[in-house]
Amino acid sequence: MLRRITVPSTTRSSWSTRGAPRAPHRRDGSRRLSRSRRPSRSLANDADAADESRFDPLASKDLIERFVEPCDVDEEVVAVCARETKTRKCARRKTGYSNVVLLQAFDWQSWRRRARDGASFYARTETRAGAIEDLGFTHVWLPPPSAAVDRQGYMPTRWYDLTSNYGDERELMTLIEALNHRGVDAICDVVVNHKCAEYSTDGRFVSFADETSPSGRRLDWGEFAIVGDHPVFPGKGGDDSGDTIDIAPDLDHSNEEIREAIVEWLNWLKEDIGFSGYRFDYVRGYAREYAREYVLRTVGAETFCVAENWVGMRWSDDYLLYNQDKPRRALVDWLDGSGDCAALFDFPTKGILQEAVKRSEYWRLADSQRSQPGLSGWAPQSAAVFIENHDTARQWAFPRDRLGLGYAYALTHPGIPVVFASHLWNDGGDDDGGSASRRVERLREEIRLLLDIRARACVCCESVLDIKIADSDLYVAFVDDAVAVKLGPRYEAPTFILDALADFELAAHGDDYAVWLRKDLL
Repeated sequence: MLRRITVPSTTRSSWSTRGAPRAPHRRDGSRRLSRSRRPSRSLANDADAADESRFDPLASKDLIERFVEPCDVDEEVVAVCARETKTRKCARRKTGYSNVVLLQAFDWQSWRRRARDGASFYARTETRAGAIEDLGFTHVWLPPPSAAVDRQGYMPTRWYDLTSNYGDERELMTLIEALNHRGVDAICDVVVNHKCAEYSTDGRFVSFADETSPSGRRLDWGEFAIVGDHPVFPGKGGDDSGDTIDIAPDLDHSNEEIREAIVEWLNWLKEDIGFSGYRFDYVRGYAREYAREYVLRTVGAETFCVAENWVGMRWSDDYLLYNQDKPRRALVDWLDGSGDCAALFDFPTKGILQEAVKRSEYWRLADSQRSQPGLSGWAPQSAAVFIENHDTARQWAFPRDRLGLGYAYALTHPGIPVVFASHLWNDGGDDDGGSASRRVERLREEIRLLLDIRARACVCCESVLDIKIADSDLYVAFVDDAVAVKLGPRYEAPTFILDALADFELAAHGDDYAVWLRKDLL
């Protein structure tokens, strides 16, 4: 639903009078200075630069070191294919992906029941179905629904048992029906790389629960279902077709019986429970052709699905290198190998935007081709652009005081935008006199305005981005000649930008950002 945008009156003399605040002061009264180390042309393309493919030092090891392994891709090959890749990807329009706006409805603690009334996650989310529609979301990503060893659902034991810490099967179906009634599709987080066994053989947990599918298929698998080269839970199946996860037995996807069982379960989730598509957890764990099979034999290639392929980024000590073509090339390789069966979360964009904001290095937001520097610069129709999720919020978090700025980028640029529910609603309670709820309310209003701007300007995956400035403390870009975005603390407004804004009106602003909309779209 589009609302009239009310904005303050403005003049044309500076950013501040157009709604973009001055650089914030430190507690001692001094103004924040840039700590930029802008790379030279040689550094930006230096294949010999240090490549320690890891994130900022992790505060916990919950995500396992599998996410920080090197991406062994030839730098010269990357450079040669960059422009060709972008042209080819952008030429293929996937009708089911173009206008998707995705809400991740849960965080790492969403399994907890609400203290005041004991409401489950499913029940809480159902009450928000109307707000989800009003905000303009087309799809809602829900957590893994099956019974599991862990509270969050990422170590499943019984696929068809949908009673979990999030609620029961009835509550889940009621939630999905409420969303569907408002034209919103439900995306199921599916974990098929691994499955936790319930019984031990010779002291090893390699025997699965005696579960039966609706068609009568027995899922009481044994060692034959587990890959033979697993370091902790070795089975008698073939070698792992992807990366190994050491916390649970990896399923042998080369086994036709296993794949048939997965396809049947995915179809049951679609036809009997009501999900429209899937979010595939840890697709690094099995071959890309299997992911393609699971999509084509269930919902089809044009239905929106998304996958998690968390690639390592290029670092020199604790400094993120400018050129991140290696990780985004690894993502493009997955897309090619899977036949573009699903979008991918754009981890490179999150990492680059996060460092740009933390260090005031907004030159990072334009690659050597003056395009977006993450996956969205090469394959915007397959790039789910996010600034936070249930994993990263715990140990690779976006600067909390600049979340609005992060969304000003993600919600106005080409790609598939993703919003994190914890930035819309506070389910954690208030231990600080209500300040957490007030902070979330303010951020929700910022996100609402930005989503409204995206809808009014019809920004989508195929939108055209024109980056005007990408400097240490200032980034300015126009999207489809309908939206203008300014990021960064710089106070002065270049004259040529002010002239270009003559037909635009300020539509949203916050700490270090401002967004304008063409006047005829207000």
